[in-house]
Amino acid sequence: MIRVLLVDDSALVRSMLKQVFTEDSRFELAGEAADGKEAVEKASGGNIDLIIMDINMPVMDGIEATRRIADFSDAAIVMFTTEDTLDNSYKCITAGALELFKKPNLAGMTQETLREFREKIYLISQTHKQKSRPFLRSGGLKAKAEASLGNSGTAAPAPGSAPLPHIPRKDYEMLLIGSSTGGPSAIQAILKQLPEDFPLPILVTQHIDKQFDKQLVKWLDDTTHFTVSLASNGERPDPGHVYIAPADKHLVVSKAGRDYIMELTDDPPLHFLRPSVDKLFFSAAMFLGNKALAVMLTGMGRDGADGAVEVKRAGGFMIAQDEASCIVFGMPKAVIEAGAADVVLPLNCIAPAVSEAVSHIRR
Repeated sequence: MIRVLLVDDSALVRSMLKQVFTEDSRFELAGEAADGKEAVEKASGGNIDLIIMDINMPVMDGIEATRRIADFSDAAIVMFTTEDTLDNSYKCITAGALELFKKPNLAGMTQETLREFREKIYLISQTHKQKSRPFLRSGGLKAKAEASLGNSGTAAPAPGSAPLPHIPRKDYEMLLIGSSTGGPSAIQAILKQLPEDFPLPILVTQHIDKQFDKQLVKWLDDTTHFTVSLASNGERPDPGHVYIAPADKHLVVSKAGRDYIMELTDDPPLHFLRPSVDKLFFSAAMFLGNKALAVMLTGMGRDGADGAVEVKRAGGFMIAQDEASCIVFGMPKAVIEAGAADVVLPLNCIAPAVSEAVSHIRR
């Protein structure tokens, strides 16, 4: 059973959310709050698994409330954003939220979209609950994050941990990353660890709504030492630059003469998704062959698994994030079950392993 605290200054929104969640026997209403201050007070009472948090509220906004709650609670915090809060949306991740959602039009949702919405929320909160209960009671989400990320704010292998796995040193041409639920914070953690003189272009397909792609780019550009931008059609990717697939466009690798380029396509969605990780990985296998270095991060579903098979078949190297460090283990699990993962690593070991594999490359 997932105990839910609903936080929104609109009584109507709280009432509609209450109906959405109480229709599902897996959820139980733990309480309601009309502002961030009240949310902090109610969360301090404990026994809450999930907090649905609005951003713009009187007395105390959702970002500050999330920051304070994350100091003492292990509840999964999911933020609802609207058009007027988009600029602040990724500050919620920094504050301690697990995921962002565009505030749904609850009155206009069909039974199928309501079911999908509840299922996604349930999977995030249940996975987090199973991982959190044994070891977060003494400090909350923020304490766990600081312990695993270290003083620099970037994840680092724990002292005395096993040595990094061997990734063949080859003349890789690109680092390709696929992710979905939980992806933004995982991408940020990897970028913070990679060296400033990283010698490869980094292409990222993150499942994302139209409203969030520019904000994701700005947040990563502001919070890491890389230049981050939305990929452009026909652009030649530069080493040490991060390119994010725009919402509703597939990002693929191609060639123009001897140069690798990026292309954006309006091809039909794969797995109901555009952008699709499979599209990126398929193109990498075709044009990069054994010079593709690919990573599958946290996410729901199996997008990217078929493409990962092709990357491995073409001689590229495929890394999957491990279950313990994923928000949702769906996509990495699918890659592993397909036999396409050359190595499975916790999030804090991916960047060091990648850096070692390309340390001989000079661009």
